[in-house]
Amino acid sequence: MGRTPFWTRTNLACVACAWLLVLITAPAASAQATTVDAALAFYGMSGAYCFRVAPLGTALAEESEWTVMVLTSASNHRNTFRIRSVDPGDSGLKGSGLQRVGGIVNEVWKFDGTREEFFERFAKGIRDRELRARVVKVVPTGLATMSSIRERAELYLKFADKGTKVSFDEVPDLTAEQFLTYLDFVPD
Repeated sequence: MGRTPFWTRTNLACVACAWLLVLITAPAASAQATTVDAALAFYGMSGAYCFRVAPLGTALAEESEWTVMVLTSASNHRNTFRIRSVDPGDSGLKGSGLQRVGGIVNEVWKFDGTREEFFERFAKGIRDRELRARVVKVVPTGLATMSSIRERAELYLKFADKGTKVSFDEVPDLTAEQFLTYLDFVPD
């Protein structure tokens, strides 16, 4: 019987997960870089985040179609994700650790400097064939004919709160340049 190499896929995932946890709990002095690093590390371990985006300044309840994005690694070949969900992929995260990463992957969009750095580095990951982003347009039945902003908002809350599955089967991965066009979009 031969020896099993120390650096098996499981061991590498454990080391990467430990590194991610160190980044998550690092001091606030390097919070901006740490947030971007932690988000990219999560995506690099096949973690995924599926969410709705809209151009900055757009009233979400006024849209006649919804733009839904998923971010993950090139090694994650799944095509269906739950809206507003953070999928652990191979990270091994669960419970409060996964919840904390969910906050981090959302936080990179909040501040201009963080968002710009995140987008540049994620685009590089796309160019290097390590990361991927996909976008699909979703038009729920009746959305286009709803005249009430309240009705539209309630429809989206039902869509998001029940964790509706969104399929990205029919859409290709974005190129780095296409991904960068979403820099001025914000998540819901």
